[in-house]
Amino acid sequence: MDLEAVAVVCFVVFVVVLWWHLWPRPPEEELPPELCGTRLVYAERLFCSLGPVSITAKVDRVYRNAKEALILVGLKTRKANRAYRSDVIELSAQRLALMGQTGEAVADHAYVLTERPDGRRTGCHRVRLMEPVDLIALVERREKLLAGKAEPRPTCAPGMCQKCAFARLCDPPWR
Repeated sequence: MDLEAVAVVCFVVFVVVLWWHLWPRPPEEELPPELCGTRLVYAERLFCSLGPVSITAKVDRVYRNAKEALILVGLKTRKANRAYRSDVIELSAQRLALMGQTGEAVADHAYVLTERPDGRRTGCHRVRLMEPVDLIALVERREKLLAGKAEPRPTCAPGMCQKCAFARLCDPPWR
């Protein structure tokens, strides 16, 4: 084989490897080991739970494992390869709505799959979901805040106050 043919072969191999790593793949191809062999049962579906508080939530993905439990997966596009507290709250609301509408068992943990804005997968994060009673208390506190029946409190994370509608009323100590 002459040098020119070797260069062409090397270039083709390089392009294939690069394509393989950069081409966006469906989330099902990048699931955590716990979800390998599970079955996708819901995708982009709305659920509603009636109870102490009404919760309506749209799930990204829900898988059923061998023990017949449902496991939630949230898909997030962001620059940071991490799960946030807001992801836990969102997935916990989805869990409550899903359990309320279907009556099925839903795992007390979920996964957040992250990808960058360019479509490259960046990570998979297992998160522990909130207990239903804690989520209901959070929803009730939000309703009281919006109705002016509760006093806002500063968060322990100063950066979160920058976009909060109540920051002016709250007057956090770091301002």
